Amino acid sequence: MPVRPYFYTPDTFKKLYMWWWILVAVGVVTLLIFIGFFALIAAYVLGFILLYKSWNQIQDGYQKTTPGKAVGFMFIPFFNIYWQFVCLLGLSQNLNAYTKRHNVPAPPVSESLAMTFCILNICSIVPYLGLLASLGAFVIAFIMFNQFKNASAAIAQHMGGPSQGQMA
Repeated sequence: MPVRPYFYTPDTFKKLYMWWWILVAVGVVTLLIFIGFFALIAAYVLGFILLYKSWNQIQDGYQKTTPGKAVGFMFIPFFNIYWQFVCLLGLSQNLNAYTKRHNVPAPPVSESLAMTFCILNICSIVPYLGLLASLGAFVIAFIMFNQFKNASAAIAQHMGGPSQGQMA
């Protein structure tokens, strides 16, 4: 089994999710006075950090992709329409598979919720339907990222957190 370069504490995922949630809330509330734009950008970045770390800690040779590809390919225009299914739906599938393979007592991640988010995200570009789809995707994003956080924190807890000489 390959050695993972980083081990995280459960607190890592809890703090990332907490700050992501706070920045999204502040961004939405203050969007009208323009300062919210910066909070939303920071939330966007933290969301990708959470995704990267979640992918990174489950790398044991059975995953669909690497953490760098999972997050990096999300920034390729038009290709990211397809890649969100690999990154988000794939993460939910891989988190569930990892927890079963390693007998980690983690809450399951809803694969259908991730699929729904991806579909709503695509529908958000359709005129008129887009606003409704965006609102649905917005709500589902909180639930989905919370599930990613909970499963990733359980895996980190099961692995015992960082060992000496490794980064958290």
